[in-house]
Amino acid sequence: MLVVHADVPPDEDEWARMTVVRDANRAKIRGVVVVAPARASLNAAQRADVAQFVRASGASVAVVTDSALMRGVARAVGFLGVQVRAFSPTEQSEALRFSLVPQARHADMLRRLDAMRAQLAASASLRPPL
Repeated sequence: MLVVHADVPPDEDEWARMTVVRDANRAKIRGVVVVAPARASLNAAQRADVAQFVRASGASVAVVTDSALMRGVARAVGFLGVQVRAFSPTEQSEALRFSLVPQARHADMLRRLDAMRAQLAASASLRPPL
């Protein structure tokens, strides 16, 4: 599963749509790749939902971020036995490998990530400032 995170927390409607798709595909998901800017965050309920999903599914989570702080937090969570690992933006292929994406699908997944980033940037430019 690929997720490109905005620099603001997802609202409840966005989160609900994502969980419907995720849960409908639960049996197919071996790993989740999350691309997150430094200011990305989840609320407490969303964090609990992610933790429950990872425990129940056994899926790994690869976080791609340019934030050294977020990479450190992911490393600390990984030490607690959670299948999470953080990668810099230059390590996207490594993140895909960690998430058990077959090498033959890497180019397609990287294109999809680029398209998702472009879609997010376009929608952000349409949003009124906070």
